[in-house]
Amino acid sequence: MPQSSLNSILLTPAQLQSRQKRLLIIDVRGWLEYMMGHIPGAQRLNRDRILKDIPKDQAIAVTCLSGHRSAIAAQWLITQGYHQVYNLQGGLMAWQSNGYAVQRGNRP
Repeated sequence: MPQSSLNSILLTPAQLQSRQKRLLIIDVRGWLEYMMGHIPGAQRLNRDRILKDIPKDQAIAVTCLSGHRSAIAAQWLITQGYHQVYNLQGGLMAWQSNGYAVQRGNRP
């Protein structure tokens, strides 16, 4: 897997889809964006809740619309001591262009 310049590991949509059950998927977009469509199982968690509720050894995949915001969030998670941080390459746009389903509404 290619290593990003931010030290998080880039995952292609196919790689994320094949590991979806083993990763905590965090969507860093705004609430309205999330409601309009997100990767099934993806959660919207704020920084305080992540630090309080998510163990540092939890494998986390971070996503946004295009991969830019999630790269920033992934780097932040690494600086907070998380070790298994992945960034979805191309974000939700790449996920959808590969034909994978999205979940609408406020449920993961």
